[in-house]
Amino acid sequence: MAHLLREACVVGVLAAIVLLSGSADAAKCYQFMSMNDYPNCVQLDSNLVLYWRTTDNQSLELVPDGDGYMTWIAIGISEAGMKGVDFNVAYLPTQGSSWLITDYFTTNYTEPTYDEQQDAQLLEMPVFDKDNHTLAVIQRPLDSCDKEDTPIFADVERSIIWAYDWVTVWDKAKSSLADYTRGILTGVRLYTMTNSSIANGTQMASVRVAMPNYPVPTTPYSAACVNLALPNATPYHVVQYQGFNMTQLVVRLMGYVCAAGVVTPQPLGVPYDCTAGTLLLPALPGALPMGCEKLAFVWVPGAEAFQAPPEAGFLIGAGGSTTMVLQVVYWNLAGVVGKTDSSGFDLMYTPVLRNASLGVLTVGNTDMRIPANNDSFTALPNICPAGCTAKRVLAPVTLVSNFFVMGNLGAAVLTRHIRNGSAIMPVGRINYWDKGYPSFQTVFPESRMLLPNDTLISVCSYNSTGVKTGTFFGFQNGSELCFNYITFYPATAMPDLDYCVARTRDNVTSCSTRTTLTQYAQKATNDTYWNGNRVQVGAMNITYYKSQQCQLHDAIDVTPKRKPNTKAAIASIVLVPIVLVLVGVIIWTKFSKQEEMERLLEQARVEGIDPMPLS
Repeated sequence: MAHLLREACVVGVLAAIVLLSGSADAAKCYQFMSMNDYPNCVQLDSNLVLYWRTTDNQSLELVPDGDGYMTWIAIGISEAGMKGVDFNVAYLPTQGSSWLITDYFTTNYTEPTYDEQQDAQLLEMPVFDKDNHTLAVIQRPLDSCDKEDTPIFADVERSIIWAYDWVTVWDKAKSSLADYTRGILTGVRLYTMTNSSIANGTQMASVRVAMPNYPVPTTPYSAACVNLALPNATPYHVVQYQGFNMTQLVVRLMGYVCAAGVVTPQPLGVPYDCTAGTLLLPALPGALPMGCEKLAFVWVPGAEAFQAPPEAGFLIGAGGSTTMVLQVVYWNLAGVVGKTDSSGFDLMYTPVLRNASLGVLTVGNTDMRIPANNDSFTALPNICPAGCTAKRVLAPVTLVSNFFVMGNLGAAVLTRHIRNGSAIMPVGRINYWDKGYPSFQTVFPESRMLLPNDTLISVCSYNSTGVKTGTFFGFQNGSELCFNYITFYPATAMPDLDYCVARTRDNVTSCSTRTTLTQYAQKATNDTYWNGNRVQVGAMNITYYKSQQCQLHDAIDVTPKRKPNTKAAIASIVLVPIVLVLVGVIIWTKFSKQEEMERLLEQARVEGIDPMPLS
């Protein structure tokens, strides 16, 4: 016990817990605390509320207030979901002993591990009285320089995870938290600098755009599209949208707006199969009607609503987009018969136009070969190079939010930001990807401006433990994805760029709009760089970004890891040249001699693990 108390003292960091007591029905906001002192409060469940505030732009106070005399309360923070949780636990080791506060962490759905760097300290014991409640005031640093702690950034969403009990001691409970009262709240801004809420009194309306009772095919993978009318009496800005799924077979929703004056060949409101087009990138013939390739809305089941900043919105209506294409992707792995679907988006819009219109920039990786049975593999980084932004970013662009999409094997995701040859704070990252809790993530504070000549590098890591064959890029079950859909404004500052995805092995990046790439694909041009819409990546020498608080915010190891077995080696073979990050530096390298590589690739094709080439 003395050892724990000694470890709880952290040099230069003030962390405090004050455990007090109150009255019955403690789980009610502002029954025992003042709104002036704690402007934020949320009801976690019927027995627990949580207050919070920041102090001196350095520390975060978390104040759980629980009903009854508890034996322990655990309040955790994660980047997104139930993995990589940074726990502060106030607990009574045994009856009659002194209370302790201890810092724990998890990397998966596992028992919390004691953190060697303790960033919380107990100042006072609880004193219970007739009020019958357990109150803890926890102060922790926003960024502790501890890799096991979750940093708190201004206006960036985090998940809150909680657990507690009234009887069992913590040392016993921590090995099986699933047996105790617990929960998660996603999308919480613990450190708020700006107000992105919809202003009171602003004229608002809403419209539902949905698939009209579409019979879901019995095939394992399919996609359906439907062309739908948008409000068009006047120009509008969509300031919030929320996807919804009406069947568990829905995997993803995409909303594409059509350019002004576009008349779709398919009638409005009549669903049509667009499966073939989704298998190709970016949006080749058969995927979407010509002129309707501009992505505006993206959502996967479980995600919360997107809310625009108060100065911008998605432009629709008169003089602009009066029609959209709703695309719904289905996985019907069991071949269920007779299911119909009416999933879609709820759009909230206003005729009071804001200062700027939003767009969506797609970055990511379609060039991956994930070996079998590998617990930590990072695919080749996707590079949106300075040569692209130099010609396509006409004026400074504000980056609003990330929406990361990976598949079942996803482990970590990161979008790095490079300026003048040096890394700045990333656009966004999730070190512990949890597919069960997708969410929009506000762009990190120091990276919210995209300038000409900036470089964006997308990095995705995977855990293929238990998978017997290699995994490649694709939208079907058993394939993998690596995308970040970045919302930005003003769209007018980047009219010729909404898609920047590289074929790293070929040292070339598509730097264009989906519409332009579709037009070139239809022409079947032989121009290697498609008249400037494909640019060379080139070599770079870039170190990691290190914050003033000494934490490395983009230090994901992107060295491909391969198991020493034949199948894994074959599955992870790549063409040359290849871009890797080793010790924080991107360099050119070769895995082996060209003839040996070709032999292994041919063997991979024979064994059926080589992917279909993408144009």
